Amino acid sequence: MITKDMARSEWTRIRSKEQIILPCSFEARQGKISLMKLLDVSEPFSRFFDSKEILLADNDYYWLQLALEGEHAWFTVMFDDEGTLLQIYVDVTNGNDTNKDDPTFEDLFLDYVVYGENIYELDRDELDAAYASGYITKEQYDTAQGSGKVILQFLSGHLPEVKAFFIERFVELRTKLDRANPFGESE
Repeated sequence: MITKDMARSEWTRIRSKEQIILPCSFEARQGKISLMKLLDVSEPFSRFFDSKEILLADNDYYWLQLALEGEHAWFTVMFDDEGTLLQIYVDVTNGNDTNKDDPTFEDLFLDYVVYGENIYELDRDELDAAYASGYITKEQYDTAQGSGKVILQFLSGHLPEVKAFFIERFVELRTKLDRANPFGESE
């Protein structure tokens, strides 16, 4: 399985960034939350939803990430340079490891995207192919399926609250990120 981290080291499109990673708790669960400001990307990144191209990563855009220990969902919330929420992206994971400075997850292929008021399921074909080829086990396949249902149900029943939660966290973390990097120092 592919392991990804909160620093997004696998994403070579990011040439420089500012980032904070902090402990957090949510409904008695512990984890990490991060805000990354993309200072310089090699090229903009966009996707199409509802026949409209949405720019998701460009210079001065933000990515907020939330990972709770032991859960099977990793949230990445994209904001533009003005702080407008663009999309919520949820990776279904084989569990999150938040007990280190740079948390990680193993990607179970299945993803969900919230754009506007719509929720899209992505990459089910990749999940099915990974299982059919023996790349993931039956247990991992079942974990992805079950976790996906829980994520979809949660998002469907709580979308306004989820969006409000992430907007509030973005505002808080952007202030902390600005204080941590008052002169625009980057990685």
